[in-house]
Amino acid sequence: MSKAMSVAELKAYMDKMAKEAMLKGNAVKDTVIQTGQKHVKEDVYDKYPNPRMYQRSGGLMEDWDYKETSDGIAIYSNRIDKETGKNIGYTIETGQGYDYDFEYSGVPRPFIEETRKELASDKRILADALKRDLKNIGIKTN
Repeated sequence: MSKAMSVAELKAYMDKMAKEAMLKGNAVKDTVIQTGQKHVKEDVYDKYPNPRMYQRSGGLMEDWDYKETSDGIAIYSNRIDKETGKNIGYTIETGQGYDYDFEYSGVPRPFIEETRKELASDKRILADALKRDLKNIGIKTN
């Protein structure tokens, strides 16, 4: 970046570098996933403790993925039932699509929404993670 740029060009360049940093780095991904895992525990597991007849796989806690989007990355729960292909995260988030009746059939346990709320409530959390990812691709920030 050796020539003078307009504000619009500078913004486009920084957006491009931020996206590259998030794709190559792990700080933003790890921050979002760890916050999501915390909400799986608090908003799903702790609200419906293991009954004696049900053994949790732990997949909802562990199955997360990301994909590139036009403006960065999307990080999401990737818990899919291997037999049916059903998106388990969506079912738990919305309460819709359970195959059997039980205490939480039809009751949303919005762990994804709670993750979004927590990260939005303190912009520094993701800003600090993005700074670490930018540093990893050679861009210094304050």
